[in-house]
Amino acid sequence: MKLSQGLYTFAAISLFSGMVVLLSSCSKNRAPEIEGMVYIPAGKFIMGSTDVDNMGLAKEVGARQKIFFENEKPVRSIYLKGFYIDRFEVSNLDYRKFVLKTGHPPPAYWINNPMMEERENHPVFNVNWFDADAYCTWIGKRLLTEEEWEKAARGPKGNRYPWGNEFDEKKGNLTLKDTVPVGSMPEDRSYYGIYDMAGNVMEWTSSWYKAYPGSTYHLKEYNEEYRVIRGGSGIYLGHYDLSKIFSRSSYRHNSAHFDKGFDVGFRCAKERK
Repeated sequence: MKLSQGLYTFAAISLFSGMVVLLSSCSKNRAPEIEGMVYIPAGKFIMGSTDVDNMGLAKEVGARQKIFFENEKPVRSIYLKGFYIDRFEVSNLDYRKFVLKTGHPPPAYWINNPMMEERENHPVFNVNWFDADAYCTWIGKRLLTEEEWEKAARGPKGNRYPWGNEFDEKKGNLTLKDTVPVGSMPEDRSYYGIYDMAGNVMEWTSSWYKAYPGSTYHLKEYNEEYRVIRGGSGIYLGHYDLSKIFSRSSYRHNSAHFDKGFDVGFRCAKERK
């Protein structure tokens, strides 16, 4: 073999070997797939907003917080480890398996409801924080923190809404006065492929409702009796401006952790091993 041919062959082998090492490294770092879940990679994201309640909507509708948006400040950059999140909200069918296996009390609206079979793929609601936590623990998962929820909803570009930065009430279940099957609003999908984060039902998180670091805004609900709830709802809302506010990925709801809201459900998360 000629010297030039030998050098060419050596170079090709070296290049191929390098590719094998690179591909092996990529494969090793790639998160394993988990059915029904999406992996959110580690990294920083921007949390919170700079929005201002110029119209005084909070006061107009008698909201518990005095001014909308103030509990979302100040904006800050946060680093999160990688984690998995359910692609869809937990459905009635999912929750029914839990109830049948464990004897956990079912939601009140299930009892003597002839429509339940037709609504098995709708998100479960009327569950308190303890119910949601118990389900996630039973299935080998956990509730999300509010930081994880917001990162999954906003994506790497910090989208105002899961689908982008422009509000469109038709993209999510925000005005139907009822739930719809999970994942049936294809445009209510975040950058990472998570569905129903702007509408359908609001979602429990594991986080206590507290002021963000550096905030000077105070609410009596800032204590360890209230949990953060995230996401918009299509059950009670109909007010255009409120839908526009509540469906934002940075919006923070709250509820006492033993309350059972008729517009509050949940989804689960899981650590990467």
